[in-house]
Order: sequence, then C-alpha cells, then structure tokens
Amino acid sequence: MSTMFKKILENVATRIMFIIYVSIILITGFFIVFGYYSQLNLQELRQYDRLEAIVATVATQIDGDEHQKMMEDHILKDNIKTNDENMTYHHLQSQLENAAIVNGLKKPIYTMVFNEDSAFFEFGVTSDPEPYFRHSYVNYPQILLDSMDVGASIPSYESENGEWLSAFYPIKNSRGETVALLEADVEFTGFIEDVQREYLNETLIAIGVIILMAVFLIPYTRKILREEELRKEQARIQAAIIKEKNADITDSINYALKIQSAIPPPLTDFENLFPESFVFFKPKDIVAGDFYFLEEFQGHVYVAVADCTGHGVPGAMVSVICSNALSYVVHDANITDPGKILDAVTDIVIKKFATSPDGIKDGMDVCLCKIDVKNRKIEYAGANNALYIIKSGGEFESIKPDKQPIGQFDFRKPFTTHHLQLEEKDSIYLFTDGFADQFGGTKGKKLKYKPFKNELISSNDQPLQNQSAILDKFFEEWKGDYEQVDDVCVIGVRL
Repeated sequence: MSTMFKKILENVATRIMFIIYVSIILITGFFIVFGYYSQLNLQELRQYDRLEAIVATVATQIDGDEHQKMMEDHILKDNIKTNDENMTYHHLQSQLENAAIVNGLKKPIYTMVFNEDSAFFEFGVTSDPEPYFRHSYVNYPQILLDSMDVGASIPSYESENGEWLSAFYPIKNSRGETVALLEADVEFTGFIEDVQREYLNETLIAIGVIILMAVFLIPYTRKILREEELRKEQARIQAAIIKEKNADITDSINYALKIQSAIPPPLTDFENLFPESFVFFKPKDIVAGDFYFLEEFQGHVYVAVADCTGHGVPGAMVSVICSNALSYVVHDANITDPGKILDAVTDIVIKKFATSPDGIKDGMDVCLCKIDVKNRKIEYAGANNALYIIKSGGEFESIKPDKQPIGQFDFRKPFTTHHLQLEEKDSIYLFTDGFADQFGGTKGKKLKYKPFKNELISSNDQPLQNQSAILDKFFEEWKGDYEQVDDVCVIGVRL
C-alpha cells in the first residue's frame, strides 16, 4: 500500500466511504454473476417453451397423410435432390421455411421418420434450400422414441455438429397415427452468446447507474461523515472537559468530606460514654446533611441527631452552620435545658441566614437529649424528630417532638423539654427521617415509621452493638435496586 493511500485512509470519513463503496462494488459483482446464471437458466427455459410452441403449431398445420405418402413413394436416400423435384416436398419445404423465417430460427426446421428396419431416424422435409432426404440420424436422443406420440423438449445435448437445445412434436395422419416428427433446434453456443450480449447491455446500464449515483453521493456522503466526525470530536472534547470538571468537583467534595468528618465526634467517644450503643450513619452522597452530636459538659452528656435541609453539598454546608450553633450554645452560652438550647440554636440559624439576599429559610430537624448516665435521667427536646424508648421488658414508647424546625417558621413557639426517668437496660433511639422515607419493597413504596419501629423492637434483645448491622441489612434489603433518597442516621443507647 502506497504512503499516499495510507494517509488517505487515516481519515475516518474516507475509511468509512472506502468500506461503503468497496462493499457496493463487491455486492454488485456478486449480483451480476448471480444474475447472469439466473438469467441463463431463465432464458434456457424460455427457449424451450418457444421451441415447443413453434413445433407444436407448425406440426398441426402439416398434412400428415401427404407427408406419409411422399415418404412411402420415395424410400431411398436422396430420392429427392431438389426442392422442385416433388410437389409435396416443395409445398412442405416452403411451409417450413416460412415458419423458420417468421419465428427467427437460425437453424433449419425439419421432419423425421423412424426406419424400423435400421432402427434409425431419417430426415424428411427441411426448411433448408438443399434437401438431405432420407439421410440417417444415427446418434439421436432416446427421448425421440420415448415421446414420439406426444412431443417433448430435448435436454441440451451434444452431437457431431455441436451442442443443441431442441424440441419436437408428432405429425399425425388422418387416423391419428404418428407418421413423422417435426423438430426445431437452437445452437447452444449461439444461444449463450445472445444471452451474454443481452445481459452485458443490462449490466453496463446498471454499472452506469451505480457510477452516476456514486458521483452524486460521494461528495454528499463525505460531507455527512465529516460533520459526524466533527460532532464526535466536539463530543470527545466536551466529555474530556466534563470529566476534568467532575474530577475537580469530586476532589472538592472529598475535601469537604474531610472537613465535615472533623465535626462529629469519633465513635470511640460513644463507646467510652455509652458502653452499649451504636451509630448507624449512611449518607446518600459523599457528604451529608445529617449529622450527629455528642458533648460531655458539666456532668451531663448531650446527644443529638440532626437532619439539615437538603443532602449532599448544600446539606453539608447547612449542617456545618447548625452543628457549630449547637456546640456554641451548649459550651459557651451556658444553656443546659434542651428546649432552651433548641430555642437559642434557632435564633442563631435565623440570624445567619437572614443576611442572605435571597432570604434562605434552611434549617434542621433535630432530636436532642441531655443524659444523666449515673441516674438514668433524660431531658429531651425535639424539632420534628421524635425519641423512641424501648423498655427492658419490651414495652415501646414514643416521645413526640414539637412540630416546628430549627430555623425560620411562621408559627414559632418555645421548644418543650420532656423529663424522663429510665430503668436499667432501657434503650433510647434518636433518628432522622431518612430510614422511614426510603422507597423499596416489591411495590416501590416508602418504608414509613411502623416497620422501622417494629425492626427496633424485634432486635432489641440483641446486644446493642449488633443492631447497627441488623438495621443496615434490613435497610438494604428493603431498598433493593431503588436509589437511596436521603441521608440516614440512627443512634441507639442502652443505659
């Protein structure tokens, strides 16, 4: 392959066009060859039909009685040497010659009689100007004898004079007896040449049409392929840009995760303060809008689970503000009552978002508990998030929250603090709405709180550290192939 040809084929559009048109040429060549042999077979069948029609028509027009009498009167070879020597022969020769001319036969049409003594056929009348009366036909096809009374086509055969396509038909006398056969021949070589000539003309026309189509289609096809190649190149560039931007965004989100990971306390703090406890935390995205809070201050442990507006990066940004506000109120504002803590956090969050030009109304739902571990006393306040209690004997209790969020709210009122006395081995559960709001199951519906509550009750006899894995398994089986819709956070503590 030359260097120039290689360079041409390096262009994608050119390669595609090259493949297309080579394919067209190969397919066209196949159909030309296939069409030729199909046409040859078809024309051969038509030739046989034509010959059969000619001999049948002409044979029925010949007077069989006259032909029989002429042959009986002249029993020797060459008894008739010229067309004018015998009136019957002259009449029949003129009839056959006219039939050959009318039907465009290039070879003579002739009659034959069977000589039973010699077991050969002998020629009678021929359309040829020169008679060959009573000349023997020795190497005749067997079908001539087998079908004397009905006529037939003779499959292509070879004789000393060439290869032939032939058909014959009986000439009958007035008594219905076959007295002779009328045969017409077409030389096979000439037939082939005629078919080839006709098919060559048709093929040249077809090739000319294909060339004209190619001349008009090549520029148009090339234009389309170049435009498509340009679109693909632009798409590749855009994909590379998007990939790069996604990588930058992912890197930024991963770095935000590192920052956010510094906000919640380490799980070892839970284990130190509450030997029987678990934290089940399952963000929807890399960073989350849910967060949990743990602080030991002035002999009490403050535990909270919060669900900030949104999830992903927006939720994570809100969670940083809300978490800082909660930590500030507990540590620096010297407020210890859970209800008043939530009131103070609400004031901070409203003030933070009030400076936004768009008047952002983001905030959070939260479940906050102040726990006296030694005496098993709990003070609880909730913004839309309830507190579940499961007694050591299996009894279930739900402490209802205030139906208002931390943040801007039209019907705001002070948060309520609930004072609870627990017994040994009682368990409390703080949670956001992500678990109950997950779609799944066989019908793709929300899980809701009742199945969540039942799962907590059914696994309450297990060591509390095992409940995280139990909840995770239950959640994943329920979710199945559905997408996780929200961040999930559940904390369990057994006193």
